[in-house]
Amino acid sequence: MNFSERYADLGWHYKPCTPLHALRVNTLLIEEKKLLEKLKKKNIILEKAEHTKYGHFIQKTPFPLSSTLEYLKGYFFLQDAATQKAVELLNPHAQDLVLDMCSSPGGKTTHLAQLMQNKGVIVALELKRERMIALKNNLERCQIRNSLVYNINSKDAPSLGILFDKILLDAPCSGNFTQEKDWFQKRNLEGIQRNASLQRELLASAFHCLKNEGELVYSTCSLEPEENEENCAWFQKEFPVKMLSFERIWPDKTTGFFMAKFKKTGKINDHP
Repeated sequence: MNFSERYADLGWHYKPCTPLHALRVNTLLIEEKKLLEKLKKKNIILEKAEHTKYGHFIQKTPFPLSSTLEYLKGYFFLQDAATQKAVELLNPHAQDLVLDMCSSPGGKTTHLAQLMQNKGVIVALELKRERMIALKNNLERCQIRNSLVYNINSKDAPSLGILFDKILLDAPCSGNFTQEKDWFQKRNLEGIQRNASLQRELLASAFHCLKNEGELVYSTCSLEPEENEENCAWFQKEFPVKMLSFERIWPDKTTGFFMAKFKKTGKINDHP
């Protein structure tokens, strides 16, 4: 399977790259300026990540940032800059009831809480019990108070009997070559299609959990059209939703990423 030809058909020419690590300032606990001053004194060099509210690329650090007092106190979260954009695209407000369907290790959950000023309610779902440890630790570290965590399959989210104002579905996906050694050799079309099928199940589940006129952001770190544009086309065909925006980010300073925002426009039995 020739991935570079696929990407060329989508308008991007493959080039090896090593994305920069990034962090997000947790303004619930510290002002951005104050944290940057603290880190600068430790010879940590950061660069503002464009098109993010609180993201910064890590240009240079003399030691792992996860060992710093500032990290342990929850002043920042180590989080890819592109993934931060998905939460900002959803744009939750303090009064919202929000569902985070695939939440561990908590980068997006804590980001949602930050934008919501630790108000409203976030329901965070995680399938694997062992991954809940990191999720709960990060919620505690960042002093998040508005989140409830459930150890359930996101496909079963409608069983909660709750309708949400906004939903974030950062779906399990094939990933991309920046995240795993020999990624091209390990992936094939069958596996990509299998992931796309799972993602469609999760999109259907999300639809049934969304209030009418509610908003959903669907995102993946895959570069494959089956998991991105084709799933979005399927979703619009099968359900009464309207796509408000979408963006494909090719690997460079960040890992590759795709995100699309939808609004629910009716009930399933209203859809032709």
